Amino acid sequence: MHYQQPPQTYIGQVKLRVADLAQSVAYYTKVIGLHIIEEEQGKVTLGTGNKILLYLEEGQNLQSMPERHAGLYHFALLLPTRADLADVVKFYVLNRVPFGASDHGVSEAVYLNDPDGNGIEIYADKPDKGWKWIDGEIQMTTDPLDGDSLLKEASKEEWNGLPDGTVMGHIHLYMRHLGEAAAFYNDVLGFQTVVSSYPGALFVSTGNYHHHIGLNTWHGANAPSVNSDEAGMEWFTIVFPDEEKLQAAIKRAESVGSPIKQEMNSYTLIDPVGSKVRLIVHGHN
Repeated sequence: MHYQQPPQTYIGQVKLRVADLAQSVAYYTKVIGLHIIEEEQGKVTLGTGNKILLYLEEGQNLQSMPERHAGLYHFALLLPTRADLADVVKFYVLNRVPFGASDHGVSEAVYLNDPDGNGIEIYADKPDKGWKWIDGEIQMTTDPLDGDSLLKEASKEEWNGLPDGTVMGHIHLYMRHLGEAAAFYNDVLGFQTVVSSYPGALFVSTGNYHHHIGLNTWHGANAPSVNSDEAGMEWFTIVFPDEEKLQAAIKRAESVGSPIKQEMNSYTLIDPVGSKVRLIVHGHN
């Protein structure tokens, strides 16, 4: 099975509530490599080229996220090439930036946490012809990253941030119950399960991608719901390929009694742990 390029249904943007905007902007520009697209009082929009990927808004007297919580585990920035990932890793090694790293069989990834404790993955996909599918499920692993092999692809130039063409590749969420998560993300929003065998986790996607959304119960069935008084994720967008598919999801949400808030070009649903999910159509922000 080959991954079908968008427009499929995919993850578009993330908005975070941050405790200290200046500190977060410095982190996301200097360490993650996004650049500022728009700035106003208490709010900053970041991305690559003119593509918005991340919204930051400073909250008043925000509490820190508890160590065990529901909601965002990490959001993941997908780079165009392996060489782009090599440039990021080289910069981190030279500047002693702490990071985790894994080879997932379908991709190679590094992991960091921002000043508020939000998880960030930066990754590059391996060619999809090498992805292994068995009985309709993608085979993913968590192996050590081969840093030596990767760094051979790094540029000799000084790193100046993430390249144009970087997108929000996927999002990974802490849930309390996988059945509840599947009822919302599969049955209402229309994602297909592509991994059901990973302990305490479910991975879902469209278009034969390895995953657009990861869902896990690793913080337990009693993990506290998302709290708007805490630093963390305010919302993320799910982008539908056309109005027809979006409206079909809205009808499914209505049929199960999901509260829906309609705005100009978007609909906002609340997932089972309190994360706000904004539904939009490809081509709209």
